[in-house]
Amino acid sequence: MKNVLSILFSGALLVCHSQDQIDVAKKYSTYINEADLKKNLSIIAADDYLGRETGKQGQKMTAAFLTAYFQKLGCAYAPGMTGYEQHFDVIETTPGGTLNLSGLNLNFKTDFIYYGCKSKTKLENLPVYSKDQLSTIGDQPCYLAYELTSMEVRKEVTALKKELPKNVKGIVLVSSKYDALYEYLEHYVTTKTMYLADQKKKEEFPILFVKESSLETLKKKSNGFLTGKGVALKVSKPVFTLNAELNIQEDKLTSSNVLAYIEGSDPVLSKEVVIITAHYDHIGVDNGLVFNGADDDGTGTVALLELAEAFMEAKKNGQGPKRSILIMPVSGEEKGLLGSDYYSSHPIIPLENTVADLNIDMIGRNDIAHEKDTNYIYIIGSNMLSDGLHEANEKANEQYTRLKLDYKFNSLSDPNQFYYRSDHYNFAKFNIPVIFYFSGVHEDYHQATDDVEKIIFPKVEKVAKLVFFTAWELANAAKRITVNH
Repeated sequence: MKNVLSILFSGALLVCHSQDQIDVAKKYSTYINEADLKKNLSIIAADDYLGRETGKQGQKMTAAFLTAYFQKLGCAYAPGMTGYEQHFDVIETTPGGTLNLSGLNLNFKTDFIYYGCKSKTKLENLPVYSKDQLSTIGDQPCYLAYELTSMEVRKEVTALKKELPKNVKGIVLVSSKYDALYEYLEHYVTTKTMYLADQKKKEEFPILFVKESSLETLKKKSNGFLTGKGVALKVSKPVFTLNAELNIQEDKLTSSNVLAYIEGSDPVLSKEVVIITAHYDHIGVDNGLVFNGADDDGTGTVALLELAEAFMEAKKNGQGPKRSILIMPVSGEEKGLLGSDYYSSHPIIPLENTVADLNIDMIGRNDIAHEKDTNYIYIIGSNMLSDGLHEANEKANEQYTRLKLDYKFNSLSDPNQFYYRSDHYNFAKFNIPVIFYFSGVHEDYHQATDDVEKIIFPKVEKVAKLVFFTAWELANAAKRITVNH
């Protein structure tokens, strides 16, 4: 009987303790509210902040706003840091250059454009073959030439690259609809790009788009490729010889991640950390238009401020979580996930002590699939590395927020490749469990019309609370979530 009573008493204590944790979590989640979200977003997504472009004035203004906010909340510096900012250098590259095919000089924009190349690059005397000559090109460094058949460039290039031998160093895509293609790709191929200054230079794969009508004088010399007779060719002579200089200028700029640290209450478990990220940069000013990026990713950025406030209030009242929390707005996402890449390569807290990364990127709008339903969020990556993380997020949602969790894009084979396209991926590649909270793409994505007036703030509040409750669960669990084997 004593044993039975002891078991019942222990069970009752566990239930009480669990209920206490739920009540505490609910109490501090009230610090996350739509009024503050709107107030802060109206500041950083205003024209005065110049689109928050990495390394530029608007990004630095935003970093100053974030650091002042974290300081006012009383957040600590991350261990070993003497301030909130983790600075890093980037190289900004101005697109442009020259292209010569078998003696014919082509002009950037009017005759050709390119992508897949962020650094200054010189290509000299490279033979260019048609795809019908794949079996004859041998192992010399070369390019392959194709006729571009559609406007779905990403899909077509991905398919082409799968069949290429390792010695192929790039692709020439000849298009009879070049003007439409240029209009479609203009923003991506004519704006400046960036890469991390301290990063070992990656092998690049330049993809050149060439206007077919600009090659009239070469048609007779192209071994049939440009006259529609190339299919029957099996000769090994190149179609063209290629010389090019890509990217005309490089400048060093400085950007930063902003780190707000909330130390855990448990002397042992506090060595472990739950990281919550969102990128605070956007794409700046283009042709006089300010791209405010209210949803992308102003919503994630201001959600972090509310999360920091909620966790700090808990800590101040002696009810903070056992593990530590690192709130980290990062920059450089729009330039290739640069800030999170830099942090994961230069971690302030050892990666082996990082429990998970919860990443928030665009949570303030509805996409077409949910046009009339605000109560949803896409969950990406939750079970890619840890079933425990997936279960923690599901549990938090069931207990508190009751959002519709949509797993449509939670796949490595998702044609949109969203799993690879935001800052969580730079943690996932080191086997750290991640969740990407995302409400989908809408008509204002990467447009100058992504403004505060279109944000659904009750939705932002509810998603931010789901992130809070999930982080609370991870930070207070008796056992750390494990990585799947």
